[in-house]
Amino acid sequence: MLSQISGVAKPFLVHELDLLLLSFFIEQHDKTTVCHTFVANALVRQLAPQIKAEAVLNRIQQLQQAGILVTDQASANVTVGNMLTSAAEMMPEIVEPIHLAAINNEQIPEALCVSIHFAAVITAEGFAAWSALQQQYITLPVDRLLLLLAFADGKKQTDVIADKTALFDDTQQASQIIAELYAQGLLIRQKRIVHSNVDDIPVFKPVVTKPDVATHWQEIKPDGRIPVYFVPHMENHLPLALGVLFSALQHYQNGALLERFVLIPINFLNPNDLLNGPYRQFGPGVWLFSNYMWSVDLNLQISQAVKQHNSTNLTIHGGPSTPDYPQACKDFMQTNRSVDIAVHGEGEVAIAEIFETISKNPQEILGFDDFALTEVTGISFRNQLSQGIVHTAGRTRMKEVDVIPSPYLSGYFDGYGGRVEAAIIETNRGCPYGCTFCDWGSATNQKVRKFDMERVKQEIDWIGQNKIKVMWIADANFGMYERDIDIARHIVAVKQQFGYPHEVVVNYTKNSTLKLVEIIKIFTEGDIISQGIISIQTTDEGTLDVINRKNIRTERYDELTQIFDDLKLPLSTDLMIGLPGITVAAFDNDLQRYIDMDVSVKAYPTQLLPNSPMADPAYIEKYQIKVDAHNFLIGSFSYTEQDLAQMKAMYQMYVMADGYSLLRYVMRFLQWEHGIPAITLLRDILQQVNDDPSRYPQISWAVRFFNQDKTMPGGWAGFYQQIAMFIKQHYQLSDSAALSTVLKVNLLCMPDDTQSYPLTAQLPHDFKRYFKEFKQLQKPLASYPPATFEVTDPNSMVSVDMNYLQYDTHQFFWELHSDVSRPKSVSDFAAA
Repeated sequence: MLSQISGVAKPFLVHELDLLLLSFFIEQHDKTTVCHTFVANALVRQLAPQIKAEAVLNRIQQLQQAGILVTDQASANVTVGNMLTSAAEMMPEIVEPIHLAAINNEQIPEALCVSIHFAAVITAEGFAAWSALQQQYITLPVDRLLLLLAFADGKKQTDVIADKTALFDDTQQASQIIAELYAQGLLIRQKRIVHSNVDDIPVFKPVVTKPDVATHWQEIKPDGRIPVYFVPHMENHLPLALGVLFSALQHYQNGALLERFVLIPINFLNPNDLLNGPYRQFGPGVWLFSNYMWSVDLNLQISQAVKQHNSTNLTIHGGPSTPDYPQACKDFMQTNRSVDIAVHGEGEVAIAEIFETISKNPQEILGFDDFALTEVTGISFRNQLSQGIVHTAGRTRMKEVDVIPSPYLSGYFDGYGGRVEAAIIETNRGCPYGCTFCDWGSATNQKVRKFDMERVKQEIDWIGQNKIKVMWIADANFGMYERDIDIARHIVAVKQQFGYPHEVVVNYTKNSTLKLVEIIKIFTEGDIISQGIISIQTTDEGTLDVINRKNIRTERYDELTQIFDDLKLPLSTDLMIGLPGITVAAFDNDLQRYIDMDVSVKAYPTQLLPNSPMADPAYIEKYQIKVDAHNFLIGSFSYTEQDLAQMKAMYQMYVMADGYSLLRYVMRFLQWEHGIPAITLLRDILQQVNDDPSRYPQISWAVRFFNQDKTMPGGWAGFYQQIAMFIKQHYQLSDSAALSTVLKVNLLCMPDDTQSYPLTAQLPHDFKRYFKEFKQLQKPLASYPPATFEVTDPNSMVSVDMNYLQYDTHQFFWELHSDVSRPKSVSDFAAA
């Protein structure tokens, strides 16, 4: 792929012959002459014996259209475009060579690859590439470049040599060139890549099954009863909501419903297999769907398909994405004609009462008693005669949540199959808060109801015994109660006994207490992937008032931050982008606040949940809320769509600079010693990239592409050289040993697959002491003596697939470990 890394031009896929063709234009600029010389070239004739001049001229035209070849209007000469920048401009000045062990006499590994940060620069002198090993640009004749690129992301020397015989005189010459490229750090040992591959997750099979529970639909024979289909939507999660409904129907009045209904076991089947498997065998029946924002579209498609196949199928939809507000629910059911009944709120009791009204008529057609259904609270349904929507009175919440037996312990997931990596449990239910963006408390200040402690522990045991990697705790405020500490200890004990779960994902208590510190400490010491998450959403007083969140004391979060830092425990905060009441300045202040506190930020777009107080029509009108087709907020009384775009852009700047740490130390140094707030630096860089992306191409790459690609074409040294140039030119700062120290530290903390770790470097000033002491002593970096600085790679960042996603993405895994890096729990890929 050839491209200007600043993003000015779109990437252009090139091949071997293209690189050869470009090499001819470095010295010759008449395209007709280049064409004839190229076609007659011996190497070209070997690679493409049938090549014609006409085809070459067409390719030259394509390269011109892509901006790779540039035509001088005055002379009509064609030259190679400046795809990166000149080698002289990119030559790093900020770092001294990092000396590693000599490799000249080292045996060259058989399997080699090219660094993910590799980029060949086209210059007036030819091709060149930066060597982090030798800290200089290496000239690359085109035949060497082609040989180098042949290794790509990993090949054996023997295979490459056999495939590229046209590039060299004999195999001995090829081996010598490969050895030189390896010694220069342009070829590296092929890495043990840790991939994120769903096929690596085994199909779920329980350790012990319940002998009296049917686990697969094939075990059941049709007997005239009405089949009940449970529709899961995610292969890798056991569907707790469907399991609870299964349990509620199974145990209602000691199994009374089972006389008329047959519950089809909960198996993960894709829609085609579901329709061609159990549905083909059992025929029309009742279909149960649990709608969440990530499943509602698929559920509605399946619902429509089964109704189109046979209109006597009865569909029941519940879950948080099934609207409760009367008009919203009416609109939902009128738009989605396949929805027969909508259940609002808790469905365990309602579902059994609904089933009491369902029967077959003498013609064996399935239906429900409209009159009886009007007595079931907390539902909406389509009147079978008039097709109008009936909305019944609201349902009182269950007082005792343990009345429905656990689907895990009852064996209702034993036949699920699928590549399961997560299971969800509840230790309590309800939320005492009424935040308007959330449908958990729904502004009702609910009483929190606890599940029996023994049941909770047995479910945790089940998850560990069945080797499920991730456990979700679906409480609204885990850590609110003293017993949550005991639950955390039990999770660690189960991990020690069975090796699972690896990770715990929770929603921590809003008014954070010291219990949270204790819980995270327990998880961290027990090698459970978890971290403290403070769901701050915003610190802006006006916005907090609008979203009814003022009863959550943000100062408690600030107290916890210092405690987490002292204990070296991982901590992050959640912010929301686009809350009604927020402004661009207020969002900037939130980011700046957590940069100052050195707490990682994850920010999420605000979505209008259908059952949240924010979805109340009166609230929408009052605060002038606008949403897109997916119900994400795009405007309110306090911000425009353009303002929202600015907030999103600034968050992406934060992710690059502080989340992935590309400027973590640089921006703190500039703020501490030169009075340039971190958020100002990020805004200035963003403005520079928008105004003139070609001025600092690697900075432009970082701003536009790094968060997705996790690479730095041309290497880190060039990037930090450009950062130094920007700082000195934009803020009129002079070169100094202190600035060089900070830039070098930031460079060292970036994963580089051409380096070996641990890596130690000599610094002009003791950055470790400076970073840890500055807030207290306010001493400038220049006052500290020289010192060494070491980085290690415990999370295997140089060998992980860059497309790998940590299951719990609250943590940014990129920066190498050092004495000044943020505490982190163990990563998925380090544990792999």
